[in-house]
Amino acid sequence: MRRLTRAVLASMLFAFVAVTSANAQDFTDQDMKDYAVILLAQKAITEKISPYVNDLIEKQDGIDGNRYAELDAAAKGDVAKLPADATDFEKQFYGMIQKRVKSRTKGASTVVNNLAKYSLGAKKYNAIKKAYKGGGDVKAKVDGLMSSLVSKP
Repeated sequence: MRRLTRAVLASMLFAFVAVTSANAQDFTDQDMKDYAVILLAQKAITEKISPYVNDLIEKQDGIDGNRYAELDAAAKGDVAKLPADATDFEKQFYGMIQKRVKSRTKGASTVVNNLAKYSLGAKKYNAIKKAYKGGGDVKAKVDGLMSSLVSKP
């Protein structure tokens, strides 16, 4: 019985080490650079959404940034969830803005998916993404690469 327990514990320890080492996959510098480029592309697209929305609000008579913020806080992107005191104009305007935001967000997602698919491959992209979210060396390396890529002329 004691031998069986030791054998089971040894097997479990071996399996744990094997799984841990498989998850701690080493990525090449080029893999992490490709991932950094993907993140920068996504950031470049998504950072332009908020100024774009603010510009549309600023140009529109009958609604200001504060009112739009109130509507957005209540609806969270869903026109059907707008408060009862919202006018038809506000509902229509909010719906138009959300349609444009979703279009641009979808565009950013498409860019990221294509870059991931054709530069790293989905499996490697997802592995690096998971490691990046976990922090540690991969996150530090990718963040360093991103800052060096941004600072280059």
